[in-house]
Amino acid sequence: MKIFVIDTEYLSWKSNEQDFKNLKLNLNNPPEIIQIYIKEIFSFSKRDILLFIKPRYCKKYPNRIAKLTSIKKSFLDKKGISFVDAYKIISKFVPKNSIIISNGNESKILNFNIKLNKIKKIRKIIYFFDFNDLLKLFYPWIFKNRIKFISIAKIKKIFNLKKTKNHNAKNDVMTLVNFIKKEKIKKNFFYKNKLFHKFIL
Repeated sequence: MKIFVIDTEYLSWKSNEQDFKNLKLNLNNPPEIIQIYIKEIFSFSKRDILLFIKPRYCKKYPNRIAKLTSIKKSFLDKKGISFVDAYKIISKFVPKNSIIISNGNESKILNFNIKLNKIKKIRKIIYFFDFNDLLKLFYPWIFKNRIKFISIAKIKKIFNLKKTKNHNAKNDVMTLVNFIKKEKIKKNFFYKNKLFHKFIL
């Protein structure tokens, strides 16, 4: 099994839309993915892909996203590919039975965009591992006071990791990669704990 780390940036109009609770209700301004970065770890090959995706369904590009990510609609119009093409690239890049580490619900936002674009899945089985589950095992004290989720920005601050621009898919992936290296977490950890869930790509 190969192991990858993924992060996405997607359109949202309010900060509380990050919880994914109302994705199916937000069809007028759907949370379309605009950036994806995937990097293979525990491998000498250092394979990775960085994709920018042109939104297709949103009625108005949110100003908050341009400010948060520095990704402007004009850039995506020129350099972005369709999500359909992005899906083809991702499905070829990630082998079956791979484990994909993400900090949050990347599997849900990915699945939503697949459905939004009416893509017929190739039916490849992969597995998503939530990075917060790793933190709960090693550092349960972080989740005191009913905290349920630790963001990338907080991870950098708590563990004194390299300061990089937040809301950049590549930077956020590298933060998780650097954490795994710093804490000397081995490849077998992700196999043995089986905290991952199945995903049909």
